[in-house]
Amino acid sequence: MEIIIGKMSGFCPGVKIAIQMAEETLKNGTAYCLGEIVHNEQVIKDLENKGMITVNSLEEVPSQKTVMFRAHGEPEEVYELAKSKNLNLVDLTCEKVKLIHEKVKKEREDSFIIILGKKNHPEVIGTKGFAGDNSYVIETEDDILDAYMEFEKSGLSNVYVTTQTTISNKYCDFLINEIENNFIEAEVLIDKSICPTTEIRQAETEKIAKDVNKMIIIGGKHSSNTIELFKISKKNCEKSYNIETVEELDLTDFKNTDKIGIMAGASTPNKSVEEVKNKLEMITK
Repeated sequence: MEIIIGKMSGFCPGVKIAIQMAEETLKNGTAYCLGEIVHNEQVIKDLENKGMITVNSLEEVPSQKTVMFRAHGEPEEVYELAKSKNLNLVDLTCEKVKLIHEKVKKEREDSFIIILGKKNHPEVIGTKGFAGDNSYVIETEDDILDAYMEFEKSGLSNVYVTTQTTISNKYCDFLINEIENNFIEAEVLIDKSICPTTEIRQAETEKIAKDVNKMIIIGGKHSSNTIELFKISKKNCEKSYNIETVEELDLTDFKNTDKIGIMAGASTPNKSVEEVKNKLEMITK
């Protein structure tokens, strides 16, 4: 058996910093986290065991307590609410996401903002909150016409296009091309904001998947970047498996003669990768 582990497997820099900051915060006592800090149940449970309390709304956080904003970021109005409640805010938002927020705030006065990404993803919801009313989220090609109609209503002549940091690179390029073909009367500025780590991870996944006969993608089942990795893997290696923990790995699906690739999402701890590798190696013993 040959096992190839992607060099980009595991925590991305933004997630790594967020987890480290959360652990430092929890050393001072209990702290609340608005939403899932990252899309990985194992990471969340570990931090909750250290004193983190996950909440769905700031209404659940008592006044003057410590609250952490997750790596995905939050809408502008949520920052204002935290301030009004006198909460001690620990902002774990990824620096690349913060930069997107700063850019859309700057552009929203003179431009119609288009965000390419998944409408219900927390990162996109956060960015939309900074973009203001003259903005629209395009998730699929079918959304482009509706976006154009909203653009016409805005009375603006400029369009600023940004992206979710973990969107599929190839699909993003497809949507950008369609926007440029449809918004021909507008001054369109494209600011492709996919995280470089995401692009490299997707490219490496494609390369490995083409070179193996079986592929394992490790990550949260509702993690956007993990879902994209699995799509890429499945397209290039039919026998691809998406698991969140080693317990989901069924060794009867594998043989000693297999060449197996492993890639993990941006919120997956290295420990999970090692556990999968070790379990696979049991077949050779």
